[in-house]
Amino acid sequence: MNTRAELEAALARAQADWERANTQLQRARDELLSANADWDKVVNDRRKATVDRRKPDSVWNQMFPDRRKATTDRRATQADAAALAKAVAERNDAYTRRSKAEGEWAEAEAKLERAGKERDSAAAELDELKRREKKT
Repeated sequence: MNTRAELEAALARAQADWERANTQLQRARDELLSANADWDKVVNDRRKATVDRRKPDSVWNQMFPDRRKATTDRRATQADAAALAKAVAERNDAYTRRSKAEGEWAEAEAKLERAGKERDSAAAELDELKRREKKT
């Protein structure tokens, strides 16, 4: 049989664990919000970039030179290729960061739920002990 001191100590530990999990969830939520904002920025920057195929004056919509002439160079400029590679790398990094933040947030939420259940069960056990002590 558990004593009152053991139950109170268990409740205090459960409360501390719950508070720690709540803090961790808040940090994960902030990180997720930041990652989502970074993702939105990358997507908006991509739409403004000169290498975007949807933009009317982009390099993709320029008239291609005649390929029958040996002197024509139809390749995109090195700067355009570098800008596209940079945009793809930034998008990949933002997506990876966002996915990681979503995973951490889900993990923190699960920890908070477990800690809340432990805290509630410890409080219920302590209440039950107090009720039994009142009856006697």
